[in-house]
Amino acid sequence: MSHFADLLRAARGAQLVGKELFKLIETGQVAATHVHWNALRKQGSPKPGGSQEPASPDPPDLGTATPPSDQPHERGPLLPRSLVSDPLPSVGPPSHEPVVQPSPIAAAVVGGGTRDAPSSNPTSSLSRQNSIPTHPVTRAMHFGGLGLGLAAGAAAAAVRRTVSGETPPSLIMSEANLERLTGTLCRLRGAALKVGQMLSFNNAEMLPPAMRTVMERVRSGADWMPSWQLHQTLQQELGEDWRSHLASFEEEPVAAASIGQVHKAVLNDGRVVAIKVQYPGVADSIQSDLWSMKQLVQYTGLVPPGLYLNKVLEVAREELLEECDYVREAENTRRFKLLLAPYPEFSVPAVVSNLSSGRVLTTEWMAGKPIDGAFKDASIGAHERDRIGSRLLWLCLMELCEFRFMQTDPNWSNFLYEPRTGQLSLIDFGACREYDAPFADKYLQMVRACAEGVAQREEILRYSRELEFLTGEESDLMLEAHVNAAVVVGSPFAAGAQPYDFATQDVSRRVSADVATMIKHRLTPPRKEIYSLHRRLNGCFQLASHVEARIPARDILLDFYNKHPWTDETPQAEG
Repeated sequence: MSHFADLLRAARGAQLVGKELFKLIETGQVAATHVHWNALRKQGSPKPGGSQEPASPDPPDLGTATPPSDQPHERGPLLPRSLVSDPLPSVGPPSHEPVVQPSPIAAAVVGGGTRDAPSSNPTSSLSRQNSIPTHPVTRAMHFGGLGLGLAAGAAAAAVRRTVSGETPPSLIMSEANLERLTGTLCRLRGAALKVGQMLSFNNAEMLPPAMRTVMERVRSGADWMPSWQLHQTLQQELGEDWRSHLASFEEEPVAAASIGQVHKAVLNDGRVVAIKVQYPGVADSIQSDLWSMKQLVQYTGLVPPGLYLNKVLEVAREELLEECDYVREAENTRRFKLLLAPYPEFSVPAVVSNLSSGRVLTTEWMAGKPIDGAFKDASIGAHERDRIGSRLLWLCLMELCEFRFMQTDPNWSNFLYEPRTGQLSLIDFGACREYDAPFADKYLQMVRACAEGVAQREEILRYSRELEFLTGEESDLMLEAHVNAAVVVGSPFAAGAQPYDFATQDVSRRVSADVATMIKHRLTPPRKEIYSLHRRLNGCFQLASHVEARIPARDILLDFYNKHPWTDETPQAEG
């Protein structure tokens, strides 16, 4: 019966996406026109007989063309004009065509790779060149096709189960369906990919194992747009003569992520730069993408109710709108460059203003390798690993407590390590958030209480209510789970565990039982600031674990605590 429910949920999700598609058309939010399917074939789709008709150099005006009177069957359904040039989704089995990899050039503002040497992973192995569906309706069709594909995949898994007698843990999350889901999210990028990345960093321990697998794959991959889409965007943003400002431009991206891709170039004056180009249609499709994502997630049962999906999507929408504004990102970059100027161990790129716009951002090319790849080098000693881990934790607390302005994207490729100098370069400032002084005060007090363990139970509960983790109406079971989880998360700062060995930490395993209780019994989602803050802190802990750092975390915390400029009554300082 549970497997049958899997099929029904996937089918219902696809049906709802379809209803939304036609609602957009019927309400006039999408200009519709009659389309000849022959005209669609001329763009390269195969004929029924299997041959392919070449594209016409001068295609007819699809808005005015009408079918011959004796061939009424040639007239297609109503579709928006822009859909004619958008790639249509497939509901068939996942593609197994070979992955096209960009050349291994260097690291970038987003994604993977290195910046000064060939990379073993220039972009994710999941990535490939693929034109991006730009119209909201076309993108909704891709989600609908995904829903149908998931239902078909679940049905196929059910047949295999009947034949083989094996009982898989979930029909809806078969390996084939994992490929379908991952492939669609990587293809569409934008909001779909962003939600996947948010879930994998913020709530990974709350997700079912199959969904964690999808989110890990999605976090590492995004398809990249072909040259014609790339050049079209650059011309629209920088003008027809954009290429005249450059001595060289590498067509293949060094990185591709949820919102844009990055190319290496050299200016006419010899400066090496990174040019980030936003995917077309991403900003305009945020609302429809999130709606479609919500339907699929709800009706496939991929995310438990305790995650408060509506709040996740609301936060994702606000963050995406900000991240799609590259003018804002340029200002964030300049601001961080000034804030970190007194600290020579950190470096931030300069912005090249004359080659930047709302959808293109050009910055100085930074030396170094993405930190996760750099520290795979066994020759890097324990002292250096500890130093880098300590500086990353220090930076997190500095941004929260003193700057009250944080870069909240924990993507490891945003931190470049230069082994010759030991310097850390910070890149990609699209996701930044301000924190007001009262919030910073309360959060620092909360972390301090968690570090002291269950002895500070009442303080933990008080700050949790003030920070709106709790409403004050929770059951004793929920309060017990909340305190236990808070103490475990605060354990890196506990007195008896210094320096804290992040390489052997097992926080996720230790909180898993309490998290399961919280999913069932919590009464409110976190406030908006918490999503971005915890994403960054969680990413910092993961990175410290990857670097295998032993960090005097308590000393770092108490240093900030003792010198913090409190806005209300000053807590007692600790030595």
